Amino acid sequence: MSDDQTTGGPDLTPRRFIVRVMAVLGGAIAALLAIPVVGFATAPGWQAKTTPKLISTTVAPTLRSNEWTSIGKVADFEIGVPKFLEVERNVVDGWVTEVAPIGIQVVRTTDADVVVFDPHCTHLGCPLAWSTGAEAFVCPCHGGSFKATGEVVSGPPPRPMIRYETRIEGGEVLIGTFIADGA
Repeated sequence: MSDDQTTGGPDLTPRRFIVRVMAVLGGAIAALLAIPVVGFATAPGWQAKTTPKLISTTVAPTLRSNEWTSIGKVADFEIGVPKFLEVERNVVDGWVTEVAPIGIQVVRTTDADVVVFDPHCTHLGCPLAWSTGAEAFVCPCHGGSFKATGEVVSGPPPRPMIRYETRIEGGEVLIGTFIADGA
C-alpha cells in the first residue's frame, strides 16, 4: 500500500485531519446553540391558539373576585361531608378580567350553614384532598392536615385554611371574597 491510500489522499495530513474534525465539531456546536435562539425569535408565530386558563384547581389562587358567585343549592351538599367543586367565576388579574375556573371545598355544617374553603395548603399552596379515613383535609406534599372546620391539625401550615365569604339566598349558596384572617 502506498502512503496515499493509508492517509486518505496526498493532501490529508494529520494536521488537516484534525482541522477538519474540529470544523465539523464546531459546526455541530453552533447548530445546537442556534436552536434555542431561533425558537425564541420565532415563538410569537407558534403560540397556542386557545386562551390558557388563568387559574388551575391545583395552583393556589392569586386571582381575586369581588362578585358573589352561586355554587349550587344548599340541598346539593351533605351535612359534614366535604365536597370539591370547580366553579366558573369572574376573576381579575391586573387589568384583565375574565371568567376562569376555581377549585373550592364546600362543607355543609348544619341545615342552614355552609363553609367554603380554598383547597390549597396555607404552607406552600399544595392542593389539599379530603381523606375520609383521617377525616381531614390532607396535604400530600409536606404532611399538613386540617379539620373539616379548616383548623390546622398537624404539619407545617402556619394558619387555618383560607375561607370564602358565604351567604345563602333563596336556597342557593353564594361565595364572595376571601376572608382576611383565613379562619
